[in-house]
Amino acid sequence: MTLKRAGLAAIMLAGALVKVSVSLAAEFTADETAAILLHGPWPPAFQTDSTNRVSGKRAAIRFGETLFRDPRLSADGSMACSDCHRPDLAFSDGLPTPAGKAEMTRNTPATTNLAGRRWFGWDGASDSLWAASIRPVLNGAEMNNTAESVAATIRENPDLRDGYRRSFGVLPEQVAADRLLADIGKTLAAWQETQATPRTAFDDFRDALAAGDTVAMADYFEPAQRGLKLFVGKGRCALCHYGPAFSNGEFADVTVPFFIPGGVDKGRYGGIRALRDNPFSRTGLYSDDPSPSAQRQTRQVRLLHRNFGEFRVPSLRSIAQTAPYMHDGSLARLEDVIGHYSELDESRLHVDGERILRPLNLTADEKADLLAFLRTL
Repeated sequence: MTLKRAGLAAIMLAGALVKVSVSLAAEFTADETAAILLHGPWPPAFQTDSTNRVSGKRAAIRFGETLFRDPRLSADGSMACSDCHRPDLAFSDGLPTPAGKAEMTRNTPATTNLAGRRWFGWDGASDSLWAASIRPVLNGAEMNNTAESVAATIRENPDLRDGYRRSFGVLPEQVAADRLLADIGKTLAAWQETQATPRTAFDDFRDALAAGDTVAMADYFEPAQRGLKLFVGKGRCALCHYGPAFSNGEFADVTVPFFIPGGVDKGRYGGIRALRDNPFSRTGLYSDDPSPSAQRQTRQVRLLHRNFGEFRVPSLRSIAQTAPYMHDGSLARLEDVIGHYSELDESRLHVDGERILRPLNLTADEKADLLAFLRTL
């Protein structure tokens, strides 16, 4: 062996020894490793919505972005979607509940990472992103508009008229008001589908774990490593917050009170009933995919008593930017959310509901580690 080759071999051996000698702040079991790997890769492959014929279309995406920021979609021209979905707050608004035209009782959800989701809204009253985008336009406490007025606005403003023509290939005068409203929802959805949160320190760690690269894994903040172990282990958080978006997309009762002024918020129970009455759904006239496969998820939903007081499991990506938390915005800080699950009152759970929740009884150090992990998302 030449001197040059011997030197190179020594360098390679030293590098291998350094890699082997790296120790992590948390050691993960095979089950924990498998659970961590399920939270990626990120970003996921883009999925178009078959019920929206302009999903993924460039002209519709551009028009949808314009409409998202345009107050002309509201009845009095005073409110745009972007007023409540602020880019600097991960497209939430930083308030417990929105400052609408009337009292509102639900926290503003972030409008990121929505492509491919099954249900929309805290109660799942919409089964597509385009239907969910129509709801605030018609809601009297928000944009307070009507299909006829929206249609008139699109037809009478040259820039909006042209944006619609470029997106759908026809003039808005050729389309009935209700169908035109559905199309406006579809352009809004086409743009929102493109809004995915960026990669994070967790994603780098997850990919390094998948590759067996312990050197790269060691770059992950040590308290976050321990918090991740709690998240997929003792904390049982990954039972509901799993997958690349850190959400199963379904609904749960997590003991947050659902009493509101004048009554109760029925949550998923009310959402299912509203979905059945909604003409803008995957099973309705305005869906662009009438196939059984596109309608199956909606037709298979069953109204159950346990749905009362259940709310959608939110994504945890960009969670540090979307305070306050829970469906009613009742928990101001991430520390409060961790405390809620640590000292959970099981007596508040439905007797016929899922029994996967229990008090975590976390120590102060464990709470700090879990918080550190969540902040890396």
